[in-house]
Amino acid sequence: MDKKDIYIWSGIVVILVTLTAFLVVNSQAQMKQQLLCQSLRIRPLTDKFFTWSGILELNSKGQYQPKCL
Repeated sequence: MDKKDIYIWSGIVVILVTLTAFLVVNSQAQMKQQLLCQSLRIRPLTDKFFTWSGILELNSKGQYQPKCL
């Protein structure tokens, strides 16, 4: 093997390691976001969630559903 082949394979390895690291970090961030959204969805329901005026009131305040949905 000459030096050109070594440089090409080194570049390929560096790109693959970088891509793998990016995917792992991105997946961890996505999992954290999903767990946060799940915790926001699980909450006690009050009477406002079951009446039309209550739904409109909660929706105008932005509290009817989490913003991550």
